[in-house]
Amino acid sequence: MPPARSRRWPKVLGVAVAVVVVLGIAAVLLLDRILLSQVRKQTDRLSQQLGRPVAVESVKTRLLGGVGVRVAGVSVGAGEGEDRPLATLERAEVEVNLIGALLSGGKRVTVREAVVDGLRVNVIRFPDGTTNVERVAKRLEETSAKEPAAEAPAGEQKPADLSAVRVDRAAVENARIAFLDRSVKGAEELYVDDLDVEVRDLRAGRPLEVVLKAAVLAKVQNLELRVKAAPLPPTLVPTPEQVTLKVQPIDLGPLAPFVPGEAGFRGGRFQADLAVVLGAAVPGGSGRTTVKGGFRADQLAFAGQEGGKKLDAALDADLDADAEHGDLRIGKLELTAGPVGLTGHGAATGLRGDAPRVEGLEIVSRGLDLAALTAYYPPLRKQLGGNVVAGPIGLSLKGSGGQAAQSLELRVDLGPVHLSIPRQLSKAAGAPMALVARADLAQQGGVVRFDASADLAGVDLRPGGAVAKKPGDPMSARAAGTYRKAGAEQQVELTRLDLNLLGDALAGKARVAMGGTKERPTTRFDAELSGQRLDLDRLLIPAPEGAPEPPKQAEASKPLDPKTFAGLSGTARVRLGLLRMKQQDLREVVLKVKVVEDAVTLEEARLVAFGGNVSAGGTAVKLAHPEDPFKIDVTMKGVEGEQMLALFSKRKVLGGKLDAALQLTGKGTSLDPIKQSATGSLTGDLRDGAFFGKDLVAAVAAPIASKLPFAGGRVTEGGSTSLGKQVGFAFQIANGVAKLTKPIRIKTGDNALSFDGGVRLDGTLQMPTTLELGPEVIAKISGGRAKMSAPIPVTFNLSGPAWSPRLDGLALDAAVQAIAKQAATSVAGKLLGDKAGAAGADLEKQKAAAEQKARDEAQKRKQQLEEEARKKLKGLFGR
Repeated sequence: MPPARSRRWPKVLGVAVAVVVVLGIAAVLLLDRILLSQVRKQTDRLSQQLGRPVAVESVKTRLLGGVGVRVAGVSVGAGEGEDRPLATLERAEVEVNLIGALLSGGKRVTVREAVVDGLRVNVIRFPDGTTNVERVAKRLEETSAKEPAAEAPAGEQKPADLSAVRVDRAAVENARIAFLDRSVKGAEELYVDDLDVEVRDLRAGRPLEVVLKAAVLAKVQNLELRVKAAPLPPTLVPTPEQVTLKVQPIDLGPLAPFVPGEAGFRGGRFQADLAVVLGAAVPGGSGRTTVKGGFRADQLAFAGQEGGKKLDAALDADLDADAEHGDLRIGKLELTAGPVGLTGHGAATGLRGDAPRVEGLEIVSRGLDLAALTAYYPPLRKQLGGNVVAGPIGLSLKGSGGQAAQSLELRVDLGPVHLSIPRQLSKAAGAPMALVARADLAQQGGVVRFDASADLAGVDLRPGGAVAKKPGDPMSARAAGTYRKAGAEQQVELTRLDLNLLGDALAGKARVAMGGTKERPTTRFDAELSGQRLDLDRLLIPAPEGAPEPPKQAEASKPLDPKTFAGLSGTARVRLGLLRMKQQDLREVVLKVKVVEDAVTLEEARLVAFGGNVSAGGTAVKLAHPEDPFKIDVTMKGVEGEQMLALFSKRKVLGGKLDAALQLTGKGTSLDPIKQSATGSLTGDLRDGAFFGKDLVAAVAAPIASKLPFAGGRVTEGGSTSLGKQVGFAFQIANGVAKLTKPIRIKTGDNALSFDGGVRLDGTLQMPTTLELGPEVIAKISGGRAKMSAPIPVTFNLSGPAWSPRLDGLALDAAVQAIAKQAATSVAGKLLGDKAGAAGADLEKQKAAAEQKARDEAQKRKQQLEEEARKKLKGLFGR
C-alpha cells in the first residue's frame, strides 16, 4: 500500500466512527424529545382527569448495555386550596434486554430492572374532614361517569399469554407517605417511611414472592408483609399460597383522622405475628392449610360506641388442615372480639379416607351476639344493612369416637335470637329455629353416615312475599344417608328425606355420584319425591290482583351458562296424590324428568285434573341454549275448558268438554321469545261448548233492532255464546299466532256461526265472523212482523282480548233492509189479502231481492274482513 494511502485510512475510520457516534447521540436526543412529547400529552390528559397539574421533567433513554428508559421529576401537583403536591417521584427507571428480545424474535422479553425511587405522597386532611386522596377519588369517579363506556368485545376473550415476559427485579425504594392534619393547628406531620416493595424473578413457571416493609410512625421499619404465590401461569395472574405478617406494636391513634369518615375509627393499638399457608383454601390452590400465630388489637375506638366500650380483638391459633384427605388439627384456637369468642381444640384425620379418626374435637362459640357486638363496633350496623340479628347464637362442633366408629355433631341454635331481614324473614326471640347435623364415621370402609334436621317453626317467611308461612306453622326438613369415596368418585346416597311444608308431608330419596376430572367433572343423580298432598295455594302467597309485573332485569334475561350443567345427568321422579294449585285440584300427578346437561325431557308427565286427563310426556327444553328448539307435546281428554283456563287466568273465556292435542316447537326459555317463535298445531273437539267473552247473538241483534223503523222485542243478553253440541277445530301455529286451518261452523238452534282467522298466544283475537240470524231471533226483534224463510247473514271481525272482544266492522244495513222488506211484505199481505195477487208477488220479489242482497253483501264483507285479518295476523310481530 502506498505510504499516503496507509496514513489516510485511520483518519477516514476515525471520521466514520465520529459520524456514527454523533448520529447515535442525535438519534437518542431525538428519541428522548419524542418520548417526552408523548409523555406530556398523556400528563395533560391526566391533569384534566385529576383536576390538578401533572408534570414530568425529563425522559432519557440508554442504548448501551441494554435499552433503558429513565423518567425523572414526576409530580402530581396540589389541587385548589392545597399547599402541597399530592405526589412526587425522583425517578422511575426500566432496563430491558433488547438484544435478547430481538434474537429470540420477541419470544423472550427480559426486564432486567424496574425501579421506582424516591416516591413521596402527601395525604392532607382538611378542616371539613375530607382528604386530598378522597377528592382525587371523587374526581376520577365523576370523570369516568361522563366518559362513554367502552364496548365489551364480542365473544369469550382468552386470557393474555405473558409467558414471554420475565422481570428480574421490580421494586419501590425509599418511599414515604406523609400525613398532614390541617384541621388541627400546629399538628405534627406523621410518616409511613422507608417504604420498600420488591419482587424478584417474576416469570411464568416460577413461584412469586412480594415483600413489603415499612416504618409506620417509627424511625425504623416495624411492618413486614410477605406474600408467596404458586408458580405463575402464562397469564402471570398469581394464586397466593402463603401470607406472613409481622407488625411490632403500633399506636394507630395518630392515623385515625386520615381513615375515611364512614369507618368512624378513632384509635387503638395493633400488633401481629401471623403466618398463613392458604393451600386449598383459595380457588386454584392446593395442599395443606395452616395458621400459626395471630394478632392483637387493643382499645379500638369507634364513633358511636355505647358507654365508651372500646373493642379488644385477638387471634391466637395453631391450625393445620388438609381438605383433600379430610384432616383437621387444632392445637389452639382462641378468637375474641369484644364479648364474642370462639375456642377450639382437638383433631380429626382421614375424614375422606378409609380409616377416619376423631380425637376430642371441639369448636364452641361464646356470646355470639351481633347486636351486642355493634355496641363495640358500630360500623357493623351499616354492614348488616338494616338486618337485625339480636341474641346469642349457639354454635358448636364436637367430635368423639371409639374403636368402632367416630362421630361429629354440628349444632346451630337460633332460638334465643331475634331476626329481622327485610323482605325475607323475621323471627321473635324464643321462637324455635335450629339445625342439627350428625356424621358417624366408620373405622373401616370409609363410609360416613349422616343425619341432619332443620326446624323453622318459629320463622315468619311472609316478608319475602313468596311463602305464606307464619310463626308457629310447621316447616321442617330431615335428611339421612351415607357418603363414601370409591376411587376417584364420591357417592352420596340420601336414604331418607322428610319435608313438612305447613302440614303437607313429602318423602324422598336420592343417589348422587360425583367424579370425572377437574377439567371435565361429572355428576350423576337419581332422585324421587312423593306425598299424599301438596297445597301450593296455602304454601305460596298469591300475587295481588292488578299488581304490575316486576321490571325486567338485564342480568335475568341472559341465558344460563352451559358450564353450570357440564357433566350433569340423571333422572328425577315426582308422585303426588293431590296438588292444589290456583284453586284447582290436580290428582294422581306423575312426573319423570330426564336431565342430560342442560337438556331436560319429560319422559312421563300425567295427571287427572279439570274433569279429565292431561299428559305432557315428550316435552323437552335446553335451559342454557335458548337458540336450540324446545318441544311441547300435550294431550287432553275430557277436560273442562273453564277449569283448565282458570289455571292460567281468572278471566272466563271458554267452557265445555275438551279433547285436544298440542304440539309446539320454538326457541327461547322465556315467554316473549316463545310467543314470537312458537310453531306447531292445536287440534281437537269441544263438546257442549260456550264462549264467555260475549253473547254474539245479542250483540248483533240489539243494534239491528235499534235500526228497524218499527218497535220490536229484545233479545235477552245471555253473557255467553253457545258453541253447539260438538265442534271440531284445527289451528296451525306459527310466529306466535294460532290460525285456523279451515273455518269453524257452528249450528245453535236456528242461528249459525262461522269463524275464520286466528288468535295470538297472548289471547288477542283476530277472527272474521259470520253470524246467520235465524227466523226466531228476527221474529223476536221485529215484534213478529218479519217472518224469514232463511237466516240473514251479518259479518264482523271478532277482535281484541278473548275475555272481552270487540265486534269491529259490523255491517248491518243489508240485514236491516231485508228484515224491513219482509215485515212490509207481511203487512201488505194482510191488508190486500187475495185481491192483490200481483202486488203481493211483486213484494215477494222485493223481499227475495233484499235477502239476496244481504247475503251478497255479507259474503263480500266477509272476504274483506278475512283479507284484513290475514294482514293483521301477518304483521303481529313485524313479520
